[in-house]
Amino acid sequence: MQYWVKVVFTDNQELMVNDALRHTISDDMEILEIDTPKEVIIIPLKQLKYFSCDAVVFSHKK
Repeated sequence: MQYWVKVVFTDNQELMVNDALRHTISDDMEILEIDTPKEVIIIPLKQLKYFSCDAVVFSHKK
């Protein structure tokens, strides 16, 4: 399943990833990792203002 993730940095620049397969925060709460079919994006959380994702990742299949 692919979904979108929007990242807004502390300097108000934005990154929109439209084909994310997974996004996770490291155990030490320092890194956001976004995996796509072509690349892995690693962003230090100190550089983020906020991030949001498509609600489809929270849906449950019956």
